[in-house]
Amino acid sequence: MRGSVTGLCFPGTCRVCGRVLIGQEKMLCLRCLYDLPRTYHWIFPCHFITEPLSSMPSCTGAISFLFFREESPYRKLLHRFKYGGEKEIGLYMGFLYGKELLRFHTTTEKPVIIPIPMSSFKRRKRGYNQAEWLAAGIALATGWKLDVSAVKRVREKTSQTVYDREGRRENMKNSFIAQSIPYREVLVVDDIITTGATMESCAKAILDTNADIRIGFASLAYVE
Repeated sequence: MRGSVTGLCFPGTCRVCGRVLIGQEKMLCLRCLYDLPRTYHWIFPCHFITEPLSSMPSCTGAISFLFFREESPYRKLLHRFKYGGEKEIGLYMGFLYGKELLRFHTTTEKPVIIPIPMSSFKRRKRGYNQAEWLAAGIALATGWKLDVSAVKRVREKTSQTVYDREGRRENMKNSFIAQSIPYREVLVVDDIITTGATMESCAKAILDTNADIRIGFASLAYVE
């Protein structure tokens, strides 16, 4: 994850439509880049995309870069990133996301980026933590510090996809532990937000040992 995003050697076809990339196009052709289903959440101060996160008094906002829609061709992009081994997609998309976050960041305090950790078993199986690659892209664009060791996942439970909203929250309870960390503000990053249960559990672990910290949440995509 070191070095500039512009220095990465991406395959020569658009990761959404398959068209051959030309000129300065990277990862996406200009048409697919222009048509990204952006949420524009970051324009609105203290925006919250899901209730569990907005109810936290220490929460500064919860936003996503893109809308996730089943019928959208961009679903392919997210699937390739999360399951297809194309981790560079996360780095590239994180870089685009980070540039937007930086433009609308209004406080003098620079948040420290903490990606949602993955269990060692799942990391070995998948080969990488997609949240870390997304977070690394955001860090490259913003210059904000990235900390991948502040929070650990201690329980890997059954897949969240089989549960409803309340079931997801119950399934994620006590899944993380956090260190005492010397930051005043953090940005917790994950790939996709559905109900916010994973981010909520991670945030509670952080607050257990860092009661005065302020927490923001950012994901690549939000399931409508």
